[in-house]
Amino acid sequence: MCRIKGNHKLAYKKWDNSTICRGLLCFGGITMGEGLVITASFDSASKMLKVIKDPHLFHWEWSPEHLDVTARWLSRKGFTILPKIFDRNYNPGTVGDEADKLIKNIGACYLEWRKGRDKPIPIWNSRILKQPQMREELNTILNGTVLDIDFEEEILNELEKKFGDAGYEADEQALEDDNKTLKRFAEILMKLADCMDQVLSDLKQRGEIPYVEFEFYIPRY
Repeated sequence: MCRIKGNHKLAYKKWDNSTICRGLLCFGGITMGEGLVITASFDSASKMLKVIKDPHLFHWEWSPEHLDVTARWLSRKGFTILPKIFDRNYNPGTVGDEADKLIKNIGACYLEWRKGRDKPIPIWNSRILKQPQMREELNTILNGTVLDIDFEEEILNELEKKFGDAGYEADEQALEDDNKTLKRFAEILMKLADCMDQVLSDLKQRGEIPYVEFEFYIPRY
């Protein structure tokens, strides 16, 4: 969560001539969060909820500026899959690195049009969470501190380019908050991966077809 001086108000967006509350906070006119969306069929969802119990634990959001900077930052730090999840413009099969080839080969991501967008967005399939490389990147986030104060300066520059004096405080408190937010994202994806493992194991033990699948994405309005 970034800290910006200004008044709080709910963010609304016009879709199909109706006003839908997105449940996001705006500070000084800046949208505070783009949320993680997880979707599944009724069958897969019912299996997962037997393990997850409380889906509210999977709520997560971050500002558009944080998402953009994080995509660049993680790439510079040697991550190869996670930056693509944060990148609103990622197009599977067009980057050319080994991670991109893996994603393309296993069908872990595709582009789809969603309401409120002027171009398609990347939708991620749960099979990406089965990949050892993906889990290694998530564990690196969980077990270390990836962001430093230069990250906050980059956020500040991004905000000032868009809004002028946004009043953003690029300090140690902001850095601590952002490291927690990034770790929380990794924690959620690891919980989803563990949930998938547990569901598949339970199905095998019962002699049922071991199948569960879901998708996740960040809408980026």
